[in-house]
Amino acid sequence: MINRAVRGAPVKGARPMRRPRRGRSIAAVFSMALVLLAALAFGLTGARPPAGAVFAEEQSVQDIAPAAAPGRVHQGMHRTFDQFTVHVPTGAREPLTVLVALHGIGGTGEDFSAPLYPLTDARGWVVVAPTFGYGDWRDPGQVTKDETRNLPQLAAFLDRLPEITGLNVNPTVNLYGFSRGGQTAERFALIYPERVASVAMASSGTYTLPVRTFGIEDRTAHFPYGVADCAELFGRGFDAERFAQVSFWIGIGRRDSDPADVPHQWDPYIGDDRLERAGRIAIALYDAGASVQVVEFPDTGHAETAEVRAAAFRFLASVSEAPAS
Repeated sequence: MINRAVRGAPVKGARPMRRPRRGRSIAAVFSMALVLLAALAFGLTGARPPAGAVFAEEQSVQDIAPAAAPGRVHQGMHRTFDQFTVHVPTGAREPLTVLVALHGIGGTGEDFSAPLYPLTDARGWVVVAPTFGYGDWRDPGQVTKDETRNLPQLAAFLDRLPEITGLNVNPTVNLYGFSRGGQTAERFALIYPERVASVAMASSGTYTLPVRTFGIEDRTAHFPYGVADCAELFGRGFDAERFAQVSFWIGIGRRDSDPADVPHQWDPYIGDDRLERAGRIAIALYDAGASVQVVEFPDTGHAETAEVRAAAFRFLASVSEAPAS
């Protein structure tokens, strides 16, 4: 928040104005009238005031800060546009804060986002929940194919939100995804970091490292392992400086550690189970300059519980509502 000086405060050294005394002579009044007429003449003709005359400094119109117009309020909406469900709570105030909710394999945007509404409605947030037809998430080639379709589609839909809602929208969004949806959230931040404020990803099985090369041999890290070929795949290269400004939260169940549950093409990059991979991606994000939190849930396996959801949302809200630095 930018604090501006309050205009209209007394100027240092100025004398307080007094009411005119009663009983002034006609001559004094006549003299004051002449002075006023002379001043008016100077203003109309552009003539300079006589030497020694002192006038109060006028405030330029440009220096007067206009009163901020109150943000417009939405009447509320819950609709689906193509594969995107949009939920706007009644009373949401512009600029709208947006949460993108990303489901896992076999889910839908409508079902995954519904439990979030009590949390988002309380803060007046808009929820955008796409339904993506994911392919085989264990196949790196299929993951690449999915993301080169889904990520630009999501970016294009977010561009339409001001038109859909009729209100101004914050330029950066918050993303929350579970499992395969968490992977999509992280990769959206990698490709469109300038559009992302924060990411909460829970129980993801694979990740994409924010690096172009990997290992002591500096092997090229192609997508979906790294970002070396993002320019060719997405038409935009990896923006490391902007990516470092995104805040990340990683949630993982301590019992979500079975190596048989994840594809092993990613093993050399991030380990061989979800628990280890959560720690490894956290280190990679930290090394890239991003802010990272990792939260383990002791009695949780591969599940999006109410506890996980609430913790993720608390993190997103804390980032969204933090004072501007």
